[in-house]
Amino acid sequence: MKRIFLLAILAITACNGDWRSKAIDDSEALVRQQVKEPSLKFANVQFVGDRSTGQTCGYYEWQNPGIGTVKVRFISFIDGAGGQNPNIDDPSAPYPKIKSDFRIELAHAMPRVRLS
Repeated sequence: MKRIFLLAILAITACNGDWRSKAIDDSEALVRQQVKEPSLKFANVQFVGDRSTGQTCGYYEWQNPGIGTVKVRFISFIDGAGGQNPNIDDPSAPYPKIKSDFRIELAHAMPRVRLS
């Protein structure tokens, strides 16, 4: 009986990891779609929350011809964030944000994550 219980717990744990990985993959796909760059490289991507109200945040690296490689922060909400999803800390994004506003939103959405 203990073995069956242990196997059931392992199966549930394995399933929980799958939706988190999918949420991160979906978030990266949203950023690639919005930025219109399928080859973006992501770094420090983290997921916080649950299946219905969670959010993903991190960086992507963008090659700017005049500046070089630039790290750009983003937040992506599972619930869609009222149509402005993902939120990208980039002045050329469709919904540009003031840096301090983005920091406040990041601190509120992902309180245990530090992206400088």
